[in-house]
Amino acid sequence: MQNISEDYKENIRKKVALFTEPTIGDECPKNLCFCACFPLLLFLRINDIHCSLTGGDFNGIRHFWLTVNGHEDIIIDPTIRQFKPQVEPIYIGPMTSDYTPDTNSFNETFSWAFKFWAEPILDRPRSHQEKPIWVEERTNYYNVKFAMILNQEISQKNTETISLYHNRLCKLYFTTILKFLKLKTQNDHDYIRNLRATLPQSFENLLNLTNTANC
Repeated sequence: MQNISEDYKENIRKKVALFTEPTIGDECPKNLCFCACFPLLLFLRINDIHCSLTGGDFNGIRHFWLTVNGHEDIIIDPTIRQFKPQVEPIYIGPMTSDYTPDTNSFNETFSWAFKFWAEPILDRPRSHQEKPIWVEERTNYYNVKFAMILNQEISQKNTETISLYHNRLCKLYFTTILKFLKLKTQNDHDYIRNLRATLPQSFENLLNLTNTANC
């Protein structure tokens, strides 16, 4: 395991901020840990920062964060403020006593977390306690914002990097988001109209993918 330099930590922080500032901003990121960490994992990957999704507890509350590959003592928590509103919005550093990671593998953690995340997006029967409608609607709004920023980042990369768009996790992510948007385009015109009114042009670019994606 290598020691992480301050320069590398600062580079990670800047990249994470490019993702979180236009999406979460100064809002409370409550209930957004997985739906932020999943696309952030992909966002960092196309910027040559490789991480793994880690599930566990934060002082007894279910939580997700990222662990920097090769530096397993360093974590990235983009939603730390849901627990500690006064701290910096992005935590990058050693795992403190607040965190208790699961002993499951990445694949095991991701499999059930993805199912938990995708059910309200695709309006499937819930395999867990259903959250209030307003919570699910808020989460889906952030899902769209996260996907919009990730798609924008991919579009700015060269052809070799864009090929990462087709890796398994990235395809799984966008297929799910685009299914949601396609259904909304067909059945809820007011929803799409409101998003067009409140989100920047990059939302339109994401929405255009529903015309060509196999979803």
